[in-house]
This record gives sequence, C-alpha cells and structure tokens, in this order.
Amino acid sequence: MVQRIIITGLVIVHLVASIWHGDAHTRLAIALSPEKNIFVYIVILIAPLVALILVWTRYSTIGLWVLVLSMVGALLFGAYHHYVMISPDNIGHLPEGTPEAHTQFISSAAVIALLELAAALYTAFCLRSRYAKSRVQRT
Repeated sequence: MVQRIIITGLVIVHLVASIWHGDAHTRLAIALSPEKNIFVYIVILIAPLVALILVWTRYSTIGLWVLVLSMVGALLFGAYHHYVMISPDNIGHLPEGTPEAHTQFISSAAVIALLELAAALYTAFCLRSRYAKSRVQRT
C-alpha cells in the first residue's frame, strides 16, 4: 500500500512539473517537432498515468514496468534535449525571453529530470522487491 501511495505522489508531481515545463516552452516559443510531441504525450504524459492506474489494480506489476520504462525514456529524452543537443530546447541556448521564463524553463527541466530519476529508481526497487518475494515464495 505504501508503495502505491509513493508512486501516486511521484506520478502526480511529475505531471504537475511537466505542465509547468510545458508552460515555459510556450512562454519562450520553443516548439517541438511532431515526432517529439508524440513522444512527449505518449511516454512522458500518458504512460505514467496509465501505469498509475495499473498499479492500483491486479495488473500492478505491468504498471510498474510501464512506469519504469516511461521514466527512463523520459529521463533520457529530457537529458539529451535539455543538456546535450544544441537547440532552443537546451538550457544553455534558450531563445530570447524574460528572465522569469528562462528561470522557469531551467528550473522545471532540472526538477523533471530529478523526478524521473527518482521515479525510475523507486519503481525499479519495487520491481526488485516484488521478484525477490516471488522467488522466496517458490522455494
């Protein structure tokens, strides 16, 4: 039960932070390609919500797998685009805008990366615990 509550909190806070970051994209007029938008909507926004629903059902193991995979994918996508690839989506190459919009973009990118890392690690821990318990029960 505690694991489900922690996962619920991580997913909801991640969603709020993603919306906050999306607002920074809008304020700075940083558009993503259609392919990247599809990735963001499916992997970063929808998959964690689907995983959250599944975690509260008898399909919780599938939900944990969906969550860990979506968080790892989101982390890799965000880290590459915000910190590695040179583009308007990189925190070091932002387009003109207000200092507040720049701060919002940089802060939200960092918060999202930390949340995705925390969620991926915690979910991996939950999966490891689950498989360790099932192994012990079989012996």
